[in-house]
Amino acid sequence: MRVLVVGLGSFGFWFARTMVEMEHEVIAIEQDETLVDRYAEWLTRAIVGDGTDPNLLERVGAGEVDAAIIATGEDLSTTIMSFMALRDLGVEEVFAKARSQNAQRALLRLGVTEAVFPERDAGSRLAHRIVSKAVLDYIPLAEGYSLQEIAVPKSWTGRTLIELAARRTHEIQIVGVRDSLTGTLRVPPRPTDTLKPSDSMLLAGADDALEQIRSASR
Repeated sequence: MRVLVVGLGSFGFWFARTMVEMEHEVIAIEQDETLVDRYAEWLTRAIVGDGTDPNLLERVGAGEVDAAIIATGEDLSTTIMSFMALRDLGVEEVFAKARSQNAQRALLRLGVTEAVFPERDAGSRLAHRIVSKAVLDYIPLAEGYSLQEIAVPKSWTGRTLIELAARRTHEIQIVGVRDSLTGTLRVPPRPTDTLKPSDSMLLAGADDALEQIRSASR
């Protein structure tokens, strides 16, 4: 996969580095030469330049990438200019960092594939983990819905997923099961899998329904 990253702040760099570690090709554009020099060794190609410049984007082959992420985020107008230039070059999958919910909504209305708000998401995840020790991870999906990793309640251990019938009895979906002793994650889990005390579950559903499961895990 070939990816273009516009902006090498903390978010942009860690996204780019992770993609390279996953053996994907990453082209990064950053105006700050110091950042380019600092991170160049981690990337496939790092270029000093303006990520809103259509000519530069065309020269680096932006029109041939599989996806692009605009990781600047500080200035909404700059993000929009980069997005429009990339769309003009035919890039269909464009993701962007947003610094507020208003910016996120604006970018989505313009047609960005996905607008991420990392500060909000990270803060929300940490808050849920601190408040409820049973929550090992928390990912919001939509208003009132989330994906949560929760320790298996004692009353569920020794039972199979068929026996639990979680979708019917609790209106939640068991997306995966992780064995904390081995780190093994099974997605999707088998209906005949028996839950162990060392297991945690990836559950998707309404927050109210998941709160009932969390309460049973405390």
